[in-house]
Amino acid sequence: MERVPHTDALDSYLRDVIATLYSATNQGIKHLEDDPALVERSIRDCQEILDVIMEGDVKEWVGATA
Repeated sequence: MERVPHTDALDSYLRDVIATLYSATNQGIKHLEDDPALVERSIRDCQEILDVIMEGDVKEWVGATA
């Protein structure tokens, strides 16, 4: 199978997204009982990240020019 241009950049970007989501959810879960405001911030952070992914602007993610 032939590689698609920008695959490495896209893979790297998505790896970073997954790591950031993991960190945000982990932070929220750790503080479920003692810091509801931090949990809400974690949820908002995850929502913002997922909104960017759902927009699907791959060219922006990999820094490609149109």
